[in-house]
Amino acid sequence: MPLDREQKAKLRDKVSTANKSNVDAVADEVNATLATLDADDKDHARLTGWLEDLSVVKGGGVPGKFS
Repeated sequence: MPLDREQKAKLRDKVSTANKSNVDAVADEVNATLATLDADDKDHARLTGWLEDLSVVKGGGVPGKFS
């Protein structure tokens, strides 16, 4: 079942403002939400991408920036 708009917006906001001090908590929330989705759900792919972005943040980088 896809995420509702409000839930997706709240999670997207947390991901976009994540920093080194809260990245683990945000990633945990994304993972928990991801576990509720079917693998073929479009939101599953979206959240997987967000986890990749969060791993960049955790490493001290900025998602979308080339180093």
